[in-house]
Amino acid sequence: MGVKRMKKNMEIWNSLNKTNPDFTKKFNKFGGKELTTIDPHYQIQMMTDLFGPVGKGWKYNVEYKYQDGLVFAEVCVQYYQDHKWYEYGPVCSVQNLSKKNGGLDDEAPKKAMTDAMTKAFSHLGMSADVFLGKHDDSKYVEDLKKEFATKVVEIPKKKQNGKKNIRLDMDQFDMDQVRKAIKNINTAYALRNFKKDYPELFDSNNMSIREYRIIDDLWETRLTQLNQEGVN
Repeated sequence: MGVKRMKKNMEIWNSLNKTNPDFTKKFNKFGGKELTTIDPHYQIQMMTDLFGPVGKGWKYNVEYKYQDGLVFAEVCVQYYQDHKWYEYGPVCSVQNLSKKNGGLDDEAPKKAMTDAMTKAFSHLGMSADVFLGKHDDSKYVEDLKKEFATKVVEIPKKKQNGKKNIRLDMDQFDMDQVRKAIKNINTAYALRNFKKDYPELFDSNNMSIREYRIIDDLWETRLTQLNQEGVN
């Protein structure tokens, strides 16, 4: 029972803890120490993938306070799970309102908010491998790149003549087949059913971000075309 509870407690953490190296950058902090930064929009995408659209499956509130030439951003995060809203925070970050040349940094509130959100997301396990220093290990990063590049897509299909589900390795994944299939769908109804029949094709966890965006953009573009043509 204890093991099951532990697995349940770590579900969100384990869904968010690995970070795609394509969305990280290295920079040298004052003093020569190398640090890893994470693309904040990638983190928003990860939250959306896990919980749903912002405002529906998760949301945040931010309050700003100004004092002694500094701006403080206090962020509270909420997420919806098991038919209930959960909230934690505030998590705070601070930025100087002045640039090094003495001018006003009008991006300071945004920087403070972004940093506070990154810190807040980390409490859920977001990019835990970065905060735990695993991205300092070149072998770990290389293995992670391979993992994100070669994730297996399982396409659940209705059983026909006893055939099992199809499993495709992303190394051999033919994007042209998916592109052709989407373009050949002639009604919006059929296109929506295509997304229902092949949910794994629209899950960014099962392929590279680039491939996910290509498929999602193709589907959205085709749906717009069919809606404009009035083909339901």
